Amino acid sequence: MKHSNHRVALLAAALLCLPSIAAASPPPDATARIPICGSGYFVEMSLDFGNTGTTATVVAKAKVVSTPFSPFPPAPPYYAVYAAASHRPDAASAWTTNDQNLEGYGSYPSSPASATKMAFRSATCELAGNAVVSVHCPGGNWEYKTLERTWVGCGL
Repeated sequence: MKHSNHRVALLAAALLCLPSIAAASPPPDATARIPICGSGYFVEMSLDFGNTGTTATVVAKAKVVSTPFSPFPPAPPYYAVYAAASHRPDAASAWTTNDQNLEGYGSYPSSPASATKMAFRSATCELAGNAVVSVHCPGGNWEYKTLERTWVGCGL
């Protein structure tokens, strides 16, 4: 009996010494495909977070596309798509941001707005992704869609 208690204690001590993979926060990846302007268009937004052994990244993308169904609507009178990827080493520091804004009249964006940010991983690291789409619908109304996520700890 005493022999098995030592094994249990030894096993428990060994497990406590292992790095805690389960405690790492998973990447808060997000995607959205949302119909707007009476389903004449779709907003497509994505936030892709990832990490390697020493770095973590976020890639933000945003675009507006026509509905895949006939009859196809005219291109929107105006659109603006914005993507931002941000990092700060800790909650007390200011954000540093890479971003891209695309806008057009009577057309669709030829590519999504895209932004990427990479940072060294640490327990206090924060990465954030933002995607924003504004569309002036043919009927005269405006529609705005936003997708945002923050990754505290960058996977540690």
